[in-house]
Amino acid sequence: MKMLLAVYAETVDEEVMLALTEADIKKYTKTERVIGRSPDTDELAKVGRLYWPERYNLLMIAAKDEEVSKITELFRNLKKERPVKGGYHLFMVPMEQLL
Repeated sequence: MKMLLAVYAETVDEEVMLALTEADIKKYTKTERVIGRSPDTDELAKVGRLYWPERYNLLMIAAKDEEVSKITELFRNLKKERPVKGGYHLFMVPMEQLL
């Protein structure tokens, strides 16, 4: 199994959730309003400021090895069809369920 970590701009959350539903992906953990920084906005993204320029959502998707390509393709399509500042990022790490 793999743990896929999908980080994407909160402005495209509806599109991501719809794509997951259409792909029949029902098991995930979602964290909303994750704060992020990028080199483009580094001078603005200071702790303690009222304005933080980029907000993201984070999905943790536990996937079987054979599901990884389907989920990867889903995010590739979103990136192509619905580009957004901050974009979409997908990371993969090995996963072992302990409990």
